[in-house]
Amino acid sequence: MRADRISLARNVAASGDAYAGGSPGAPPGSKEEAIVGAAIELLGERGFHGAGLRQIATRAGVSLANVYTYFPSKADLLLAILKRACADLLVQVQDSVRGAGSGADERFVAAASAYVRFCATRSTEMFIADSEVRYLDPERREELLVHRDAIQDVFERIVADGVRGGRFATPYPDQACLAVLTMCSGVAQWYRPDGPLTADALAERFAHYALALVEEGPAR
Repeated sequence: MRADRISLARNVAASGDAYAGGSPGAPPGSKEEAIVGAAIELLGERGFHGAGLRQIATRAGVSLANVYTYFPSKADLLLAILKRACADLLVQVQDSVRGAGSGADERFVAAASAYVRFCATRSTEMFIADSEVRYLDPERREELLVHRDAIQDVFERIVADGVRGGRFATPYPDQACLAVLTMCSGVAQWYRPDGPLTADALAERFAHYALALVEEGPAR
């Protein structure tokens, strides 16, 4: 199953269509967008069981019937939020990598920086992704994992390239990638924009940590 997901994830990443098989997202200013925004706020404040659909409807300024029109269940709403976050994160990571130099170290720094910057600026969604994903049933979770795997695959291929070229010395490239992604996603748990570091400064610092995990060495 993991191999199948990786194959599908690579197709998603290559096409840039992180919503393959799902909703393309809500139009700005629409009722659907208002529902999603209210749900993000309430899920971040109260968690999955504490945020009811009626409360979400009230905060969004729509009727409960409107919520059910777009999302048949709260689990469907949660899945839509998480897929949208994964889609936006994938686009930002890919764009950052494309704008970097050709070296594996440059692309890896770009990917890690983009990931951390996203976690810092979209911290509520990333917090929900870590804390509330357990409330998805196996079918919905599998659907989400395809999109998460697409992001992970970007990192794994860069690190594999760096190991082959002698730029990275880690003997455990896959585990190093998992460690980097876990470290970066953890930013959403504690980062505050009014703290001592800007999102850009934090991204630069964590990219340095990420390079240490893949054991960056001198270019050959």
